[in-house]
Amino acid sequence: MVSSLQPMIPQRKHDTKLLEGRERRSSSHNDGDESCSSKKSSEESLLASEESARQIRSGQAKQRLEKAVRREDRIAELEQKAALPRNEEHENIMSEAEVAEMKGLLKVRENFEEQYDPLTFTKEHLEFKAMHNDALIALVRYCERAQSSSSLQQQYTKEVSNIFVLDGPDGGTTSALIDRGEFDANQCFVANRHILTCDALKLSGGGRLLEKNVVHATAAEALTMAADSANPGEGGALSNIDFRAYYFDGCGGFYPHIINMLSAALIRKKFNVDKPIAVGYSLLGGNKNVVEKELAVSRALTIIARNRGMRMVHVLDDPVTYGISADIKKIGGSEGGGGGTFTTWHILEPER
Repeated sequence: MVSSLQPMIPQRKHDTKLLEGRERRSSSHNDGDESCSSKKSSEESLLASEESARQIRSGQAKQRLEKAVRREDRIAELEQKAALPRNEEHENIMSEAEVAEMKGLLKVRENFEEQYDPLTFTKEHLEFKAMHNDALIALVRYCERAQSSSSLQQQYTKEVSNIFVLDGPDGGTTSALIDRGEFDANQCFVANRHILTCDALKLSGGGRLLEKNVVHATAAEALTMAADSANPGEGGALSNIDFRAYYFDGCGGFYPHIINMLSAALIRKKFNVDKPIAVGYSLLGGNKNVVEKELAVSRALTIIARNRGMRMVHVLDDPVTYGISADIKKIGGSEGGGGGTFTTWHILEPER
């Protein structure tokens, strides 16, 4: 266990100026910065967007799998035909159209292969990832202690903290949770749209995770709630698990993907308003328009928190309070010097 990441929950007595500064970086349904009508409009817009996206995501993973199976069957058929021995009677076994078709199918297959390669990461990037893995561990422990000490949780019984992360084939984040955080493998869940990565993360493939804890789907698909609560099986494979923490990796600089994942994970009808939740995310190309991207995600997460009767706090404004090193950075080096990776953390906590 990393004892340095286990500070006591601080008493909520602050210097007036410091408190005012902290409040400017937390979201509350009592904020006066927006009119009530504007808040309601923004919330309704985000909820409508999530409902529309949910309808699209429902069954999407299954459809993609079926399409992939058909593609692989056709590739196998064409490869078998191409391997037939040539003779005078069959000089050209495959037609030009079939050759072109096979090249196209192989190109599509290549696009769905895992592009994540830790061997290309710089030392700086590996250190950056390790520090943020430690931040995730610290935030889960912080949320556990915060809930158990809450005055609203007099009858609180300690629950197992389930953690959802996006991870690569090396299992870097899940290994950190298990080894440095001392979480059980049963508490760690991953979704990945690359089947080979899913296989590598499972115990059967040499990984650290249980078969049921690894889902072949995008994060949004895996976490999407069923439209009808009476038929929970229609939702994503992980939609009915109550998670203590989430870590999302944008795998690019397109921040709407992050908002899509946050919405799928956190917009739901039933939840425990007294349960603090840690949320982190990464975007590649961290030096480009980073302020605008962070602002857009923060606004969306603020709306989601308000919808849950909670508030959103920017953890890295005051990392030490949450057991995180004061040296942590939001932007770190990326593989091949690709402009850096931006990573940050938030907590959704009960409104007091």
